[in-house]
Amino acid sequence: MELFSDIIHQVRDFIESRPQKRCWSEHPALSWPAGGNRGIVMKEDLGLELGSPDVESVSSLLWTVNLSGVSGGRITLIGPDFPEARNPALPFGKVVLVGVDGFTEENTYDRHRDMDFLRYDLDLKGFMIRAVSQYQKEWCRISKEAIQSGFSAQILASALMRLFHARDYVQSVEVIMVTSSPEDVTELRGIVAPAARIIAAMDKMALELNFDCEACDYQDVCDDAEQLKSMRLSLQNKKGETRNA
Repeated sequence: MELFSDIIHQVRDFIESRPQKRCWSEHPALSWPAGGNRGIVMKEDLGLELGSPDVESVSSLLWTVNLSGVSGGRITLIGPDFPEARNPALPFGKVVLVGVDGFTEENTYDRHRDMDFLRYDLDLKGFMIRAVSQYQKEWCRISKEAIQSGFSAQILASALMRLFHARDYVQSVEVIMVTSSPEDVTELRGIVAPAARIIAAMDKMALELNFDCEACDYQDVCDDAEQLKSMRLSLQNKKGETRNA
């Protein structure tokens, strides 16, 4: 299954067009204390907000079976790192690129959801995802203590990468973060927006099991993606087998 290759190429072009960027390698030994019951960041403890409703925010997960499309272990930051922020809130763009194998029409939807929910498994003292109001938005809080102790984009990305590596179908992970400006985050949102429609089409097929293509808002998406057509056929067959059982 290959659904996001064109979008990944556009994300790569976006990164390369930004001269002011920093790159690090994933740091497996770069640890941070677990949050546990202290993982909630209250307003009085707030040091920095990322992607709050008052600023721009976008978050996207893009996977590919073409492993050459992912620079495994690479972390790219466009904009100030968290301890460098001069304002209490930063716009926040985050794209996770994942090289995978073994994706089929039968397991693609479940595996995508599994990876998408990994962000909620992050257990880092002084960091929390406060809300994801809708798909492709992410709102995070970082405490004053964490900021003062050096909590950074590299620490956050490395922790997220470790969660992905625990999945046997994940071969490589790359994380891109953007904190530079609302305009940059808005541009990135436009690039990854087609992925949201692809995921919405998968949601509709898998959750509603409704295959009335003429009445579907995502007919154009399926018509452009042979993989979604194959997924739809697989789900139709499975639905027929259930009825006949």
